[in-house]
Amino acid sequence: MSAEVYLLTGYLGSGKTTLLQKWLTHLRIQDQKVVVLMNEMGEEDIDGEQLQGFGFPVKKMLDGCICCSIKGELTESLKDIMNAIAPDRILIETTGVADPLDVIDTITHPELYDRLELKGTISVVDASRFLDLNSRFSSTATLVKTIRNQVRYADLLLLNKTDLTSPDVVERVKQKLIEINPTAPIHSTVQAEIEVSRLLSVKRTIHERSPGNETNRPIAVQKSIGRMSTMDRLKQSLGLKTSQPSLYNSIETFSYAFTGPVDAKKFEDFLYDLPKNVYRAKGYVQFHGKPELISFQHTDNQVLLFPFENFGPKMVAVFIGEGMDREIILNELKKCYG
Repeated sequence: MSAEVYLLTGYLGSGKTTLLQKWLTHLRIQDQKVVVLMNEMGEEDIDGEQLQGFGFPVKKMLDGCICCSIKGELTESLKDIMNAIAPDRILIETTGVADPLDVIDTITHPELYDRLELKGTISVVDASRFLDLNSRFSSTATLVKTIRNQVRYADLLLLNKTDLTSPDVVERVKQKLIEINPTAPIHSTVQAEIEVSRLLSVKRTIHERSPGNETNRPIAVQKSIGRMSTMDRLKQSLGLKTSQPSLYNSIETFSYAFTGPVDAKKFEDFLYDLPKNVYRAKGYVQFHGKPELISFQHTDNQVLLFPFENFGPKMVAVFIGEGMDREIILNELKKCYG
């Protein structure tokens, strides 16, 4: 018996973990065995803490990206899960910088070919940031490639955070998504709110792109993909170059352990003032005079702070970006103690 696999992708801060939480809330009432695989870029697990308490096993893969640097670990983890648990469903949340095509190659490994059924790739798109991220003028070429591949190889697109931008921008983003991937259904969402039945009924297709042509043509995925010996053969069959750089190779992360509570206003200002090359900051912190732990999330245009009931996580901040000046960032952060 094979397990159904759902791949959840999307850029940093788009809302993947929020969607996964809502998905697990629905699956919890069903009598099925579900396993969650989460991939974090740094050594600290932040998003995984949000999934505790749902009653499902959560396998965490840290300090690497399952599309490249710890690709073999994903294969071994999937084999272990199938041998030990034999779940009905496996939900995989990738890092925000993962290229879904490389992850699909891992899922369709010959040793797993007869045991896993890839139901589809669901990509979460941040409506308020997509146009800038997709622009070659404001993003690196590697970042643009990754963002577009997360759209191009999706079977279902969630256009999330539509409440954070104007209807005109939302429509422009929709048109761009259709241009990159004309076959995947697009669902506009706020806080990743969508009927779970739409996720579970996703239909698997893959897209072929001719060199120099952004037009996509859907072709049914054949199980022979899982029998291809190398990633290059798969990319070649899709008309892609076989030596494209991975965004993960240019992304860096570092973490900071808080030594005590910080000033709430100073910390919020610190997050808003982070330089543009810090793509994501997240973690857990405590404020002066407040007993609860605070979970924080930062993207380049949004800061979220909310109480977190579970006091299990340690107070830590994780930063993800390119060319970050760690010393300057930490010096500014330490000013928040006063």
